[in-house]
Parts: sequence; structure tokens; C-alpha cells
Amino acid sequence: MMTSFRPILSSRKNEMFQPRVKLEFVRRYCSPKDGWRVCLDIDPSEEGRTGSPRESASARKRQIEMQADAPKVREEFNALGVSVGDRKRWCQIQRVPYIEGDPDIVAYDLTLKRCVIAEVEGASSGQPEQKLYKAIGQIVRTASHLPEGWRCGLRIVVYGDKIARHLARAKALQRLDIAALCLNDDAALDCWLFGAP
Repeated sequence: MMTSFRPILSSRKNEMFQPRVKLEFVRRYCSPKDGWRVCLDIDPSEEGRTGSPRESASARKRQIEMQADAPKVREEFNALGVSVGDRKRWCQIQRVPYIEGDPDIVAYDLTLKRCVIAEVEGASSGQPEQKLYKAIGQIVRTASHLPEGWRCGLRIVVYGDKIARHLARAKALQRLDIAALCLNDDAALDCWLFGAP
């Protein structure tokens, strides 16, 4: 278990928005190339397609970057064999248990009968602690609806120093077997804030 985290040493010109954080988590920790079957949700707001007109130049720039990155991320999910949206139908087709709630990512390894459920928070202009508390609430609720007969790993995945600092203080989540990961631009620098990887 790690007690401190390393700050993100970003080499990107742009921030890693939520859809890309989901993509990097799947690539690194539950890729279909390694036998996982993965379904996830991307909200229109995560792609910069909702909300009122942005007032500041920096907010408009951020929205443009989100909108430009979104189709690239979707193409990469498609190439990986990851399903986006309609999780209930996907679970029926894949013959895997449907998990109540609205998790960001569900991944199943049918061979070892294990499942990863993740809530993800990427770079955001909003208050990081508010988004984090929402993610914590969702993963705690999901912990009450885990399928029987499966080994389930609950994860909260964040990107960004500010939100990682807040998450590192939520160590009581370990009592529910929830692990926390701070994703980095460089996969070698990913940091488990608490819980087992």
C-alpha cells in the first residue's frame, strides 16, 4: 500500500479528459487484448457537448479540446473491442451479470470469473472534490450490488494532482475493498493511493 503519491509529470500539451482517462485505464489494467470484456459509459458532458456557452477564453479552449479528443478516443475504444453505452443489453449479449447503478467501466474476465468496476474522474474545470465525492458515492452504492460468484475489484481512478490529494485522504474506502489509482501520462508512474492493485 502506498502512503503518498507522486505528482503527475505531464508531457502532454493537453489535459487528459475523462474519456481518455477511461481509455488509458482500460488499456493498462483490463484490456480486451488480455481477455477482458469491457463496457463503459461516456456522458455527453465528458465530450464537451453539453452545458451553457463558455464565457472565458480558457473554458472555450477546453471545450474545443474535449470535442476534438472525443472522436479519437471513441475510435480507439472501437479498435480495442470495447463497447460504449447500453450496458444492460451488452451484459445480456455477453452473458455476464448486470451490475445495478451507473458505473463508468465494467470489465469481465470470464476465464477467472473476475470483474473490475471503476469510477473515473479526469481533468476538469469544476471543483475536484465535488466530482470525487460523487464518484465515491457511486462506487459505494455499487459495492452493495456485486454479483455472487465473481471476484470483484472496485476502483476509483483519477487523473490530476488536486483530485488525487483529496482521494488519498479517503482511505476508509479500503474497508469496502475499494482501491484508488492516480493515473499518470506515463503508465510507469501510475500510483496506487491505497488498496490492492
